[in-house]
Amino acid sequence: MSYPNLFSPVTLRGVTFPNRIHRTSMVSGLTTEDGMVTDELIKRYIREAKGGVGSIVVEAAVIISSKSPFNLRISSDEYVPGLTKLVAAMREANKELKIGVQIMQHLKLAKSGWRQKVEDFKTEELPKIVEDHVAAAKRAMAAGFDFIEIHMAHAYVLSSFLSLCNTRTDGYGGNSLNNRMKLPIEVYQAVRKTVGENFPLGVRINGEDFCIPGSTLMQSTRIAKRFAELGADYISVSAGSRFEDAVTPAEGNPPDPMSGYSGHRMSPMYWWPDGTHVFLSDAIKKTVNEAGYKTPIIIAGKIRDPKHAEQILAEGKADIIGLCRALLCDPDWPIKAKEGRDKEIVKCAACNWCLEADSRYEQVKCVRYPDGYTSAPEPFLPKMAKPGAIKQEQE
Repeated sequence: MSYPNLFSPVTLRGVTFPNRIHRTSMVSGLTTEDGMVTDELIKRYIREAKGGVGSIVVEAAVIISSKSPFNLRISSDEYVPGLTKLVAAMREANKELKIGVQIMQHLKLAKSGWRQKVEDFKTEELPKIVEDHVAAAKRAMAAGFDFIEIHMAHAYVLSSFLSLCNTRTDGYGGNSLNNRMKLPIEVYQAVRKTVGENFPLGVRINGEDFCIPGSTLMQSTRIAKRFAELGADYISVSAGSRFEDAVTPAEGNPPDPMSGYSGHRMSPMYWWPDGTHVFLSDAIKKTVNEAGYKTPIIIAGKIRDPKHAEQILAEGKADIIGLCRALLCDPDWPIKAKEGRDKEIVKCAACNWCLEADSRYEQVKCVRYPDGYTSAPEPFLPKMAKPGAIKQEQE
């Protein structure tokens, strides 16, 4: 086998992931306006399941009632049947695949430009955040997911509590990391109690906020160490996407955390080097391991080539490779790599056309798909990709 590390299994609480390629969460815009699973969404995930990936984190599922359109939701029992159908279809497409869902509470936005901040929550409202995560976890288990990921990265509620940007003065914020971690830990412990000791539960954090006065590796290594101590089954490392440096939106538009420098750091563009965030997972993994924990560390961020992915694992800079845009572009990336067909991989152009569509609340597709496709063709070969995208990558 060309990539022995990449295609070695990993077992979390008795659940075996067949390889170390992990599809990280990405919004699709393929739900109904009110967040219900659609046939088009199922089609997208069946296509990705067939490609040989070891685990997929279904896009972030919103845990509270929301007016935000076309976001997957898990905020009430009415969403469970659709999620159950989605999981069953993915499992039928790939019986070895392990399927997870990311549960997330976002900060509310308005077209006036207003955005909710963690300082806006009253202390007596915080237990409700814990309760909503617990309710979402119960629905995720009822739908048949193999694991759950709690979203604590980017510009959402729990990540914003963790961040140095949090200036609360009630014991849940300020300069004390212990205070800023209090609510995220309460959520984690409540969800762990709900799912039990035999169900994998991971967290996704920012390795760096990449904004002022956001958190840096000095904070994220300590955050990761604490969650390893609490028994998190994996720590997925991302970065950026903060409101603090977002561009002032045009009139009639909500603020967009992807618009500033931190947003561009979350999803590195083609001018950034491949493996932009590996230094974050490397430092976090070393800190966690030196503390005596073997918690798997997942890294994502412009990892496009199987040789590069294998090198990251071989050098001990991460334990699992997170792919998002690369698998949106070519879901068959894993099976092509495993079979030695690297040259047949349709390579992500790192143009962020997909993420710009998300910011416009449009369906998220890859610029390299032929016209009219909402999922990658089957089969999909470089000669089928749109010439404009190939030219942009070369430039």
